[in-house]
Amino acid sequence: MKTLLVLAVLATGLPLLQAGPGHDHPSEPGGAASPGGPVELTAQQAANLGLQTVEAEIVELAPTLEVPAVFVLPPERHARITAPFAGRVTALLAKLGDHVHRGQPLMRVTPLAVGSPPQEIRAPLDGVVFEQDAVIGLPFTPETTLMETGDYRELLARGSFYQSPELTRVAPGQKSVVLLDVFPGERFEGVVQRIDPGHLDGSAFFHIYALVPNTSHKLHPNYRGRMLVETGALQTVVAVPRRAVLGRLGARFVYVQTEPLHFERRDVVTGLVSGDRVEIVEGVLPGDIVVTNGHYQLQYTTSGGAVAGEAGHDHAH
Repeated sequence: MKTLLVLAVLATGLPLLQAGPGHDHPSEPGGAASPGGPVELTAQQAANLGLQTVEAEIVELAPTLEVPAVFVLPPERHARITAPFAGRVTALLAKLGDHVHRGQPLMRVTPLAVGSPPQEIRAPLDGVVFEQDAVIGLPFTPETTLMETGDYRELLARGSFYQSPELTRVAPGQKSVVLLDVFPGERFEGVVQRIDPGHLDGSAFFHIYALVPNTSHKLHPNYRGRMLVETGALQTVVAVPRRAVLGRLGARFVYVQTEPLHFERRDVVTGLVSGDRVEIVEGVLPGDIVVTNGHYQLQYTTSGGAVAGEAGHDHAH
């Protein structure tokens, strides 16, 4: 019956029904089936998409290991304030947040031993009082931590990563950079100082420690971010911001501005990744202008600014 119906339609010259334009669902973002032709926009359409661009540059990048990191005090710059006897706190001479110098009195205490005179407990090193448990009248023993002080002039960035061959690429003396969300755009440089010789029972993590100068006094323990460790020699490459690259492994692409408000999709091959920059091995030349913001929407936009697949498309089938 279906064959007879088709023959009858052809005989009468009536067109066969087909899916209308714009009814082909786009693939997932970055998929091979997304629109890839040149796109021409008006200035208003570009503003609506929030398009931002940057020029591909020739820069020096090094093979880099990137791991999550947190700042901690170096053990040699961290002091727990205790007393070598049991007693009671009678006066506080420094408070939380104070900068203290080695030998400066921190508190006055009275030993519990009968006839013992009051004594002062002094700072063992220069630093900041960042923990204070002592209050007037507090009884203590030699095991009681009364205060904690730390020297913030240098901090350790502690990077954590799983057991992997990457471990063999890291060594003391390598350059490192720490990036923090709290200070966007700033780079805090340091040097790998120590590496865990092993890891704790039940933990799959190893730790890298990079010593970072804190001359600006911006950094504090527990600030979290990313640590990048240079594990090889610098190489001269063409690079763009990482956010410029879309797609999946083996099918990456960027949008290049060929002239004002004209854009084309370019398949690329990526190489080294260092911080917020990525090497482009193929597909982009130095001086090419790549889109860094709004390109997610641009891949589904046709010339004229309409989103591909929206014209005449009713999702309430």
